Amino acid sequence: MTGRAGPRPRGPQRPDPAAAAPGLRVWAQLMRRVHDELYEAREPADRPTVTALARAANLSPPYVSESFSGKRRPRLAPFLSMVTALGGDPREWEPRWHRAWAEQDPAPCEDPAAGGAPAPDRAAVPSARPAALPGVDDDDRAPAPAPPGDAPAAALRRYPVRRLLRAVAAWLLAVLAWPARSRRDAYAAQLRRRLVKQVRDRTAVELGRAEAHHYLTPRFAILTAPEHDRSHAGRARRSRRARRAEPVAVPAQAATLRALYEDTDDLVLLGRPGMGKTTQLAALAHRLAVEALDTPDTPDAPDAPCDRSAGHVPVYLRLDTYRGEPVEEWLAAAMAQQYRGVSGILVRTWLQEHRLVPVLDGLDEVPEPERSRCVAELRRLRRSCPGMAVGCRTDEADLRRLAQDLRALRYVEVLPPSRRDVQDFLAADRGALADVHAALEGDPDLWPLFQSPMMLNFIRLTYRYRPADDLRAPGSLAERRGRILDAYTRECLRRERPRPDADPERTLTWLASLARMLTARKEHVLYLDRLDLTWLTPAEQVLPRIVPNVVMAVAALGLPVVWLAAAVPAGMLDTSVRDAAALAAAMAVNVAAQAYQSEKHHLARGGGPRVEQRGAVAAPMAANAPAMVLILCWLVFVVEADLTAPGCWIVGLAYAWVALTQLEASFTPVFQPVEQMRWTWFRQELMIYSSPLKYHLARGLLSGLVSVALICLLGYVVLLLCPQPAWIAPAAAVFLGFLYAFGNQFEPSLQDRRPRPNEGVRRSVRFCLVHGLAGLAAAGLGLLALITAAAPGGDSLRRAAFAAALLGGQFAVIRGFRFGGLAVVHHWTVRAVLAQRGRTPYRYRRFLDAAEQRVLLHRTDSGYFFPHRLLQLHLDAAPEDLLPRLLPPPP
Repeated sequence: MTGRAGPRPRGPQRPDPAAAAPGLRVWAQLMRRVHDELYEAREPADRPTVTALARAANLSPPYVSESFSGKRRPRLAPFLSMVTALGGDPREWEPRWHRAWAEQDPAPCEDPAAGGAPAPDRAAVPSARPAALPGVDDDDRAPAPAPPGDAPAAALRRYPVRRLLRAVAAWLLAVLAWPARSRRDAYAAQLRRRLVKQVRDRTAVELGRAEAHHYLTPRFAILTAPEHDRSHAGRARRSRRARRAEPVAVPAQAATLRALYEDTDDLVLLGRPGMGKTTQLAALAHRLAVEALDTPDTPDAPDAPCDRSAGHVPVYLRLDTYRGEPVEEWLAAAMAQQYRGVSGILVRTWLQEHRLVPVLDGLDEVPEPERSRCVAELRRLRRSCPGMAVGCRTDEADLRRLAQDLRALRYVEVLPPSRRDVQDFLAADRGALADVHAALEGDPDLWPLFQSPMMLNFIRLTYRYRPADDLRAPGSLAERRGRILDAYTRECLRRERPRPDADPERTLTWLASLARMLTARKEHVLYLDRLDLTWLTPAEQVLPRIVPNVVMAVAALGLPVVWLAAAVPAGMLDTSVRDAAALAAAMAVNVAAQAYQSEKHHLARGGGPRVEQRGAVAAPMAANAPAMVLILCWLVFVVEADLTAPGCWIVGLAYAWVALTQLEASFTPVFQPVEQMRWTWFRQELMIYSSPLKYHLARGLLSGLVSVALICLLGYVVLLLCPQPAWIAPAAAVFLGFLYAFGNQFEPSLQDRRPRPNEGVRRSVRFCLVHGLAGLAAAGLGLLALITAAAPGGDSLRRAAFAAALLGGQFAVIRGFRFGGLAVVHHWTVRAVLAQRGRTPYRYRRFLDAAEQRVLLHRTDSGYFFPHRLLQLHLDAAPEDLLPRLLPPPP
């Protein structure tokens, strides 16, 4: 387009690394990143022309033009001048220039005498400030330059003692630090190889599923910008239609994605659903992992080959778990979840050292509100990685534009299999797929449906030695695809392994429910030990919130009753066990009623933070007041219990301790599985109040009340059983209070890597028992020793044993429920609600394992997922719509 003043001068050209000479290809990639990240990031009106950029950088226009066109290798000082003129940070771009120098072809480590590239000299690698010799400052330099032959000698003659001392100190420090440094480097190399082996093994499993029968040779096309008519001596601007033209797909000669990745180290893989993008990315990550394991960790060794990929850490991840956080945090969390022995510090170290090579699949599965943020974070991540590959489907125009926003150096599209590939696939098992071959020959309209690796795999598993009547039925491609998926599901249900499904209607209902819940949650993997309240509706969440607290109250109130039943016949106390049992039952019922009223009030308020709701505590207590009055009347007039008896006092104090402990547990995620635990001085807690002042006041008051309840219960029991000497009760209270405070500093957390399904619940049970038994041993034995030492002789040992049994047992019950017990009860209550609603079976693990054996689901460590996203979306339907299609009509 031309204006009144004539054609507008063009800006710097966007380099094309594929068109550059082999020796300049890495520099074309570098200048392309300068163009994409600095030049195109500016507003169109602020983008300088070549002449303006050259003037701002104090360079000649031909130098700038040739640098951006990939015809010249920019030196360091002019390169930093161009970066500064475009508003970039030279400190950020200087390491990139040095990486480009190290990666250029031929490799710098080649011998110049053998024809390789010569080592850079001072003229070829200019620096903003030449390096000074050790001990020589700027002020000490001579004002006039000395002759070349005399300059080193003149410098070495100055300050010889200082230089000698510095050299000796540096040598001694290097010698002393060498063992620790070598151990650190060896351990880092060991961690790197361990992770790379996990990547290799995991991607090998993914490839094994794809290559189980006959693997189709992939076909790729490189997407390039279309050639435009460059009339008017190439100076006129392109029309808007030309600028928005779709890229042209040029078939590639390479048969592997690794060969296409080799040229640029920056690749985006595109393709329609079912074309095998996941398989190809897994093959790329597998090949990179194998090469990383074959490459020595110390390429500087004399006999080591010069390989620029030495020390790289390839990793294969899915982007569906990204939720808008910084990409470094997401990488650390995702790698810790899927690979064993990976810490956030290690991931950040690899990023700083430019070692991490992420292969990311599922850009299209990122939630739509987070996609633009994800693309921006991936562009930023690319600056810290020596290479990166991203996969995205392109069946929607928005997804194609999203992939283009990555500004990758190369875009590759997976092409559909050719007809010859499909014929070879069918011919590999022609006897079993004879009817499929006949149906394809009789209906050429089936070819688009067969030109998909995923659909070919479903067809092979469905119609082996079976008639392919579904393929001959008329309809659109979408309808025929749906019929194939229906037939595949029916065939899987009829499999003999583990056995034919006796109730396919119920199985399909559970599968449809699983597909519906995963799709609604924007997830694709089910982790059985991660079933929580988010899988339920607000009304269904009431029971899982109530049951764990009621179970804990029953256990903590039942223990004193059992203890009284043993202590009274032994002559330790003179009280009524019947009255104490009635009071314990009444208090357990009151806990359940109070919890129900609290959940009812929460639902009426529409959810949200409970403590921030108006009347969150007073309203449920007022609503529960009639139930409390009835319970009190039942105790006084029906049971005629003596509430002043010692047994009732013990039960009442135990109830106060339990109730306050449950309130204290609201500051920690007690319903979360306890998969690992550590002791720390500063335990992280939930900020359940919006005001920090409110939080600290409530937390301090609650801790004080718990301490008072503990001291009262312990002091009362010890005074009843061992009244002399008088200091036993305060000493025992101090000991148990210290033990309680020490136990509160344990911090449970989740562990992302779990080898078996439902492993988190198993670990929670283990921690519950270990923590409870440890509390029983520490509290019981400590109190037993203290009381026995204070009052020796007589039946003091017997009385001390009874006191230690009650208080140690009560301590163990509360500790066990706090650290794993509540999470276990909560998990099984959620499972029971889901099963009662008909969405899952009661024995969910057995059902998932059977579905995996029928190839309706796949398993990865502790998770289950559908073989393909299209099958999950196909089963995401109401049972009344799904069952008539999949089940034969009754006779």
